[in-house]
Amino acid sequence: MNIEFSTDSVAAAKRLAYWRDAVCNTFADIECQAMSGTPFHARLTDAGLKGLHFCQSSSSPVQVSKNTALIRRSSHSNFMLCIQQEGLCVLHQNGLEARLFPGDMALLDSVRPYSVTFPAPAQQLIVHMQRDALLNVFDDAEHRCTQRISGARSTVRLVGQFMQGLSTQLHRPNPIDSKSSVAEALKIGALELIVSALSDVAPDQAEQPAQIARYRLLYRAQRYIENELTDPELTVEAVARALSVSTRRLQQVFKDCGLLPPSRYLWLQRLERCKTAYDQPEFVQHSISDIALMYGFNDFSHFSRSFKATYGCTPREYRSGHY
Repeated sequence: MNIEFSTDSVAAAKRLAYWRDAVCNTFADIECQAMSGTPFHARLTDAGLKGLHFCQSSSSPVQVSKNTALIRRSSHSNFMLCIQQEGLCVLHQNGLEARLFPGDMALLDSVRPYSVTFPAPAQQLIVHMQRDALLNVFDDAEHRCTQRISGARSTVRLVGQFMQGLSTQLHRPNPIDSKSSVAEALKIGALELIVSALSDVAPDQAEQPAQIARYRLLYRAQRYIENELTDPELTVEAVARALSVSTRRLQQVFKDCGLLPPSRYLWLQRLERCKTAYDQPEFVQHSISDIALMYGFNDFSHFSRSFKATYGCTPREYRSGHY
């Protein structure tokens, strides 16, 4: 049975809540945190064969994660092959990091904590397979997780093309009968191709140098902004200086990656950090205006109007729960 979720028909202010309820809490057992910079939107479709599912996802900047508590309550026990199609993806698991660019892929294990960050609008195909099925044909799978498999390699390109073609076929109105001999043969063939990709994990950084440099700079800029939000002197110019690039270059990178200008991104990050603080017990002794000042808002009236325009309620209403 094919499944589809989309925020297209949901009011902008309610999209993240809808996504968390319909997808994160009910369908996937994951946590989801939107990253400020563009209005949140997401779409996910799921279709598959017995023991092999294909999730096609696209979204605005977002981070999804799975912690130990979620793993304990989850009924899923899969490996996930993440095939990057558009944008940048940063995977973390087992203390390792893998950065995927279009065409790259990497394996994740659903029974161990992980996080997946999309710092810019992105599209990804995730192939879910039963852990035992993959371990039966490739017993080293657990040790190949979170390793970037370069899309520049011909074998990897073949795997990506096959998976995309099979996913497209399964998402059609009259897909392959999952109980047929054809479906079983396709499943076996898919697993064999996945094993061939996992056997070829040596990094290759030579392809698409301009694109890689662009996404790396974006990721560094976002991390710097998030770490320095309490600095009242933080500006786009200050970020550019810290990263040793021109302000114009930084603005162009945000534009090329489909984000709002860095000044807007910085402003929304400050706003989001205030909103988060209003929810946290450790800030209960701080006034609404003190928190706004802490994150760089010197004009409280302007801050309050901006907060309401963005979240649909005033800071006071949000903090008291009347929203």
